[in-house]
Amino acid sequence: MKRGAAALFASLLFAGLGAPALIAGADALQKIDAAVRELAAFIQRSLPDRKGQALAVPPFLSDRGERLELGDRLASELAISLARLYNRTRVGPAGAGRTFTVSGELVPYPTQVRILCRLLAPDGSLAAGTRLDLSLDSELAGLLAAPGQEESYQGMGLPELDEAAARDPLEPDNTPGAEVEVGSASAAFQRYLSPGDVDRFRFYVAQSGPVALEVLTAIDAQLLLYREGERIPFEVRGNPSLRAIRLETSLEPGYYVAELLAFDPDVEGAYTLSFQPAHSASTADSFEPDNTQEQARPLAAGTSQQRTLAPGDQDWVELRAERPGFYALHTSGLAVDTTLTLYRDGRVQVVSDEDGGPQGNAYLGFFLGPGRMLARVTGKPPLDSGPYTLIFESLAPVQVVPGAGVREIIAREAPLFLQVRILQAGRYLIRKQAAGGPVQAELYGLPSMKALNSSGLVSLAVGDYLLVLKAGEGETVRFCLAAEAEAEACRRSVQE
Repeated sequence: MKRGAAALFASLLFAGLGAPALIAGADALQKIDAAVRELAAFIQRSLPDRKGQALAVPPFLSDRGERLELGDRLASELAISLARLYNRTRVGPAGAGRTFTVSGELVPYPTQVRILCRLLAPDGSLAAGTRLDLSLDSELAGLLAAPGQEESYQGMGLPELDEAAARDPLEPDNTPGAEVEVGSASAAFQRYLSPGDVDRFRFYVAQSGPVALEVLTAIDAQLLLYREGERIPFEVRGNPSLRAIRLETSLEPGYYVAELLAFDPDVEGAYTLSFQPAHSASTADSFEPDNTQEQARPLAAGTSQQRTLAPGDQDWVELRAERPGFYALHTSGLAVDTTLTLYRDGRVQVVSDEDGGPQGNAYLGFFLGPGRMLARVTGKPPLDSGPYTLIFESLAPVQVVPGAGVREIIAREAPLFLQVRILQAGRYLIRKQAAGGPVQAELYGLPSMKALNSSGLVSLAVGDYLLVLKAGEGETVRFCLAAEAEAEACRRSVQE
């Protein structure tokens, strides 16, 4: 999915949910428990359980950016519930690797409290969202206060502090109507974000086209982009590098509002925010245009290409090798969540992968024979655009034959590739097992790379086959290949 589609997806994310569920008729504890169950189920549906990723659950804040007793309790209970649901994903503070964040906002109304829950991708973009309502009673209203305070939460908007105005002469700008006006197509602002502060900017787009907003700062902040008059942002970016936030998107004519705020309301610091037209994909990727099969650029074995996926983009390459053999095609980088798809003659899909390689990158292993072989690279939301490296190199699968007994192989970040050699036609059993989880197997006939069934007893002709095994990194995979007469012994040996 590209940036244009991502913007539409984000803007419709909450609107398409219909009326939120109303949790009523229970005491405060029961309402909190019911809300946590719904939120945990939503997050589990939205974020697959994968090794190498983390899930952070900071306290839910009020719509003014303040901590509330209710927000602290919801976040604590939700973190415990998610830790029970996820096995591979680490639930806890943000750390190394791909960290998703559950961001919650509490919006009080006279008779109920609305919970807006956003799942933010590692780059701060909006991955998914949901909302639900809690009916308000005196017990729940007492939790709408800052931790350790007895006053109930009241009012709307963020009050400005005199100290903040002294540090930043553009204050106050926290409430609708008080935004800093961006008067030119290219503008920059040097400002200071105070504790609990939200800085708002209003700008006008005269004609459709790309726009880039960039924040240079060392604070853990997030940049949100709204259509004027809307309360739900359609673009969100974080600052995982603690160096810069860049939000590049294509906008239709109209007024927009950008907000900058810290993840932690106690954080403060200086920043520079700039607005400018974004560069086109052709300036960021020297291989453009390559959006169609006819425009596919050559990629030689043993080489790599530095590329960029832009909004609405897909990259096509033609794989070229001096001789037939086994090869691997894979991506690297953390900016884009890539999908690789291989096509024979540009028409027949051979194989595809999304996250089989290191750090969730796409990784394909295959036999390259006669004929024209093309590959397509696309991005998946929410990390659907940005720079990546495409690598095409030789592959040396381990050769296996039936009757060789049980083999133990340590799974790495990339899939395991085995060259199966059958010397006598018949029915064969492919048995694989790992203690820590399931092992996925894919079997391909050579040289055509035709996908075959790999479960149960499989009829195989004389020849070579490519077997791909996928397991969690570091797992010990026990593998056995046996003819039908030895199938039962193979099953028992693998299970020992």
